[in-house]
Amino acid sequence: MELNMTPMIDVIFQLMIFFMCSIHFKSLEGKLYSYLPNDKGRPIDRWKPEPPIDEVRVKLTYAESSPLMARVRVGEIDFRDWDSLERHLKDLAPRLVMPDGLDIIPVKIDADGNVPTQAVVSVLNICKKAGVQKTEFAVPTGRQAAKTSPGRPAR
Repeated sequence: MELNMTPMIDVIFQLMIFFMCSIHFKSLEGKLYSYLPNDKGRPIDRWKPEPPIDEVRVKLTYAESSPLMARVRVGEIDFRDWDSLERHLKDLAPRLVMPDGLDIIPVKIDADGNVPTQAVVSVLNICKKAGVQKTEFAVPTGRQAAKTSPGRPAR
């Protein structure tokens, strides 16, 4: 008994033609997928770019009279509570990422040797809450380094 293969080959060719005619190829060339804002944005004549940030340094110095047990300073601004520091860092956080997204400016925590550890940890937690992506600890310099150097007790 011999099987006739002609109808089966015919069906296979018809299926191939059907799928070749019904397929839609994606045309990638010439298309740019972008998401543009729907609003108008800022007028150009009033908009001034914000100056680039070189460094953000949170300076902590021991202050017994402060409720935080530390004097907290960012640049020229003194902070009396943790909430105001968090608000300030939330405002700065988007500007710490460069427009290309490759470089992130760190927030440096610079605490002297007498500041309680809890104050340093609080600043670290606030940086995390504020959305700061990169946090570093500053290296002690000058007299501060001499006070807390290994092998020599801190005064």
